[in-house]
Amino acid sequence: MKKQPEVISDLDWNFDGVPDSELDACCYWEYARESAFICELRKRSWEHWKPLYVKGKWWNEPKDKHLHADLQKVQSIGYPAEVFLRGISCPPDGVLSDAPSLKPGEMYQVTGSFPKPWQALTASERRYRSQIGTDVERIPLVPFKRGISLDAQDIRDWAKTQGAKAEAEREQVRRENPKLNEETLLRLGKLKFPEIKPSVYWAGGREVTVIAIDWGSFTNDEIVNYFRRWAKVNRPQQYTVPSRKGHKPGDWRANLTRLAVMRLLSQFSALQIVRQDSFPAIWETKQFSGRKWGDFTKWRDARRDAGKLFRKLFPFLPADEKPLSWGRQAPGK
Repeated sequence: MKKQPEVISDLDWNFDGVPDSELDACCYWEYARESAFICELRKRSWEHWKPLYVKGKWWNEPKDKHLHADLQKVQSIGYPAEVFLRGISCPPDGVLSDAPSLKPGEMYQVTGSFPKPWQALTASERRYRSQIGTDVERIPLVPFKRGISLDAQDIRDWAKTQGAKAEAEREQVRRENPKLNEETLLRLGKLKFPEIKPSVYWAGGREVTVIAIDWGSFTNDEIVNYFRRWAKVNRPQQYTVPSRKGHKPGDWRANLTRLAVMRLLSQFSALQIVRQDSFPAIWETKQFSGRKWGDFTKWRDARRDAGKLFRKLFPFLPADEKPLSWGRQAPGK
């Protein structure tokens, strides 16, 4: 075979043309195309809303009662899900009937384009879908602010509960040691008075606590510098310092190359590819220019890594789901 087969498009495996600014979004999009669950969800979503929304009016009650729950499963991964969920209820390659009219030269930023290849989308839609936010940007969150009265109540209730628990433990010690006085129990380490920190921790890493600021004795800079040292010492171990950098472009590009490997191995064996007699176009790309790709074992390793990343990106998928390109390798793999 001396030319690219029709069963696999170069848009499905050649990611050389994806700019760095689109790599993370392209990665989520292309791996989502490998999910039967997500692709079926897109189909269900369109079939669900198609008869309900006609000429800007709602007509019937939804029939797919499980659609909302399944959409929530996908949304559980956070903002990256928006990359491929935007426009999921739109008609294929189109927009909803009430979409605003375009001015000359404009193009819709969101259409029902999934699951087309990422590189088949218009440049404007790719730019829009590449905007993956964070809670810090979207909500937005601030690192430090004054609490409210309800926070004070939560701290008070927490402190009382912990205090009552500690006293119950001490009373148990007293009952178990009726012949020993308080001083002896303390000396033996049996009677304990643990410090109850006036802090409440919430999911996501937010701490509400009591602080004392000596405004009258220190300047703003002195207070800020001391708080910096305090924060380093008191940051909870379970909440490491966010890097704010995410994956490097090279990491995302490597993940796309692994996906390309998996898709190519659905058509050819690793040995056929390495011999360069099945699909010469592979060796004309930058992503396969490295010397390591001459070793067919590296292709198998990359395919395995693509399967692991598929599960990591979409942990909500059914436990037995594998990528659509996973099980179609040519004989002699």
